[in-house]
Amino acid sequence: MDFYRHLFTNDGPGKAISFTLVYIISIIFTFQSLVTAYVGSTYLEQFIRPEFVGLVFAVSAFLAIIITLLLPRILRTIGNVAATISMMLTIMFMLTIVGSAPSPTITIIAFIIYTALFPQIYFNVDIFLETLIGDAEGSTGSKRGLILTLMSLAAFCSPIAMGYIIGDTDNLAGVYFVSAAIGFLFIGVLIAKFRNFYDPEYVTIRVRDLVKAAFVNRDVSTVMFTQFLLQIFYTWAIIYIPLFLATVVGFDWETISKIIAVGLLAFVIFEYPTGVLADKLIGEKEMMALGFVVLAIASASIYAMSSSSIATWMSVMFFSRFGASLVEVTTESYFFKQVKGRDSNLISLFRLTRPLGILVGTLVASISLFFVPFNLAFIVLALLMVLGAFSTLRLTDSR
Repeated sequence: MDFYRHLFTNDGPGKAISFTLVYIISIIFTFQSLVTAYVGSTYLEQFIRPEFVGLVFAVSAFLAIIITLLLPRILRTIGNVAATISMMLTIMFMLTIVGSAPSPTITIIAFIIYTALFPQIYFNVDIFLETLIGDAEGSTGSKRGLILTLMSLAAFCSPIAMGYIIGDTDNLAGVYFVSAAIGFLFIGVLIAKFRNFYDPEYVTIRVRDLVKAAFVNRDVSTVMFTQFLLQIFYTWAIIYIPLFLATVVGFDWETISKIIAVGLLAFVIFEYPTGVLADKLIGEKEMMALGFVVLAIASASIYAMSSSSIATWMSVMFFSRFGASLVEVTTESYFFKQVKGRDSNLISLFRLTRPLGILVGTLVASISLFFVPFNLAFIVLALLMVLGAFSTLRLTDSR
């Protein structure tokens, strides 16, 4: 098929893809990845003791870092489409193993592999999107705001689907089989519509040079740090908040799925308008700072919450995701106004903040939980978000 041409030559015009196609694969992949995300920590507790759950995620994050660093070399060899399909096939196979759970050891290894590969797909989608945007930096915020809004719509639907699949029987394994099946749809779209995609030139340099190049520009290094802090929040939101709701507050998974879904609705509502405002009116810096303040308040409020009211928890989750939506769109928009699709190394480093955030986030959480009660650990998260708010002061205002 046409996407194999990258194994032999980099010549040829290729056929254009469209933003619509990138939006479609983004929606499919977001739903696929998040339908399993919130049950991972609880599912692992069937095979290992709770205190080792964070260690599994940390190992997966470390593996993801290694893969991310190697990815530009892979892209130069086989191209973005072939690399994406290969990783998705591996993810589908690992998801099936996790759902089948042949043994604790095999299940945990498969869990580590698929969670390490999922972040790489985001990088591949970025290559498609940035190649389309090209030099049109003025539309970066709105384009990224739209794609994040559509991904958020899929994210909103994923916990609802998760709750339906799990049902009253606590069938956690079922979500892994569903996620694997969705992979066929993702691959089908890639083969049908992306097989003639012509890759930009990927320039591979040493990690030392890559980091040095990023930190020469203070704005780039600062926005990478804020993205890193956001990924720490997401780590806690995906791993520890559902675990807190299930084990401390005592909600069942059907209730938890509804609380998560209401929280994710904030992304659907706010991300696209935030991207447009970043392009045309306010700029990223101010909204990014506001987002971190909201995240700090929301995280600290979990410490003080003793209520088991579903409405109260929905409100807190919605408020926290409102803050996260501000930070997510503005960090993405600000960073990608500095780079192009060919800057795969800088994009790799930016996307490296995802596994780094998981690695550091799980380690910080594990250490915190060793010394303080579960609810008090969220004060630590709030302090990290305060650090994010102050970090935005180093950015050059884009307006």
